[in-house]
Amino acid sequence: MPRSKLILCTPGPVRIPPIVADYMADPPCNYHRQEGFRAMFAETESDVKALIGIREPGAYFATMITSTGTGGNEAALLAFEGLGKGLILRNGWFASRLVDQVVQNKIPHMVMESPHDRPIDPAELDAVLGKNPDLKWVYLVSHETRAGLVNPLTQIGQVAKKRGLMVGADIVSSAYAYKLDLEAAQLDVGITSSAKAIMGVPGLAICFVKLASLPALEAAAKPRGYYLDLVGETQKQKKEMQTRFAQPVALHAALRAACIHMKQVGIDNHMARIRRHMAELEAHLLPLGCPATLPNEYRSNIAVNFRLPGGWEYPAFAAAMEAEGFYLLYGIPGDSTHFQLSTIGDLSDDHVAGLKRALTKVLAR
Repeated sequence: MPRSKLILCTPGPVRIPPIVADYMADPPCNYHRQEGFRAMFAETESDVKALIGIREPGAYFATMITSTGTGGNEAALLAFEGLGKGLILRNGWFASRLVDQVVQNKIPHMVMESPHDRPIDPAELDAVLGKNPDLKWVYLVSHETRAGLVNPLTQIGQVAKKRGLMVGADIVSSAYAYKLDLEAAQLDVGITSSAKAIMGVPGLAICFVKLASLPALEAAAKPRGYYLDLVGETQKQKKEMQTRFAQPVALHAALRAACIHMKQVGIDNHMARIRRHMAELEAHLLPLGCPATLPNEYRSNIAVNFRLPGGWEYPAFAAAMEAEGFYLLYGIPGDSTHFQLSTIGDLSDDHVAGLKRALTKVLAR
């Protein structure tokens, strides 16, 4: 099967709806300084907030940066730098990436380590904050994708806010996949990506910036970069519905189409379909000797790792599934005894039925 026709069962990039490809190939406008781009940008900025569940549209601005979610996180961390020393909550692969980012950027920080197979404990965080009154901000990953592990975003945000800290979060693979409440979590900044459950194409970081926090971030700003200046980009985009620098119109058009599609489907229906498909796959895999690797209470059930039966390792299994037309990702890097399935892309009941047939065929060898 041609590689471009493989069905992606991954947590991002994901399989996109046809309308997204159509808009990317034929955008409503063709230059980032046109009035048509400003109109498209304003509609998208409003929609991404409504679809994620922000109740007060004026509370946040959805700043767009041409980058992956990792670039958006780096912009947020650089914006927090001027506030003083921060705390990274690490209990998985992507939080380790946050630590790498602050280390390489020489941003003052400390790390709170937690087990990688269970959610972060808000009470433990409160104790750490109580012992370190010099801390000014906290940053965490809401969904540790490689493990499929959900962290208690709302409770963590509330604990940090009671201590007077700013809160940032990588919400890259959780946004639009299951319900998040940025306002209840009191997030100052939340970062997601156009390539995940919203089902756009890779290339845009969507940065939800709380406007009430913007003056404090501006006052503390010590911009060492230029392109990843989240404060400057937010101010420019909010004022003019224009990006500071040239950004690819095709990427914005694809995100516009993803929002149109999501509004037609309904965000609640989208989330329910993701969970329903994963439940079907889990039930199918268990008698094939592939149990989920995490307890259900810790899992997102939007990206789940499954243990491979004896005799199988991920590289050979993935190649066999690819030959059947499905691309499956690894779970925890370096552990070849399991694989991951994610249903956050544009998958139909027929796709899932085909995937189950392929799993049965491959695992029966």
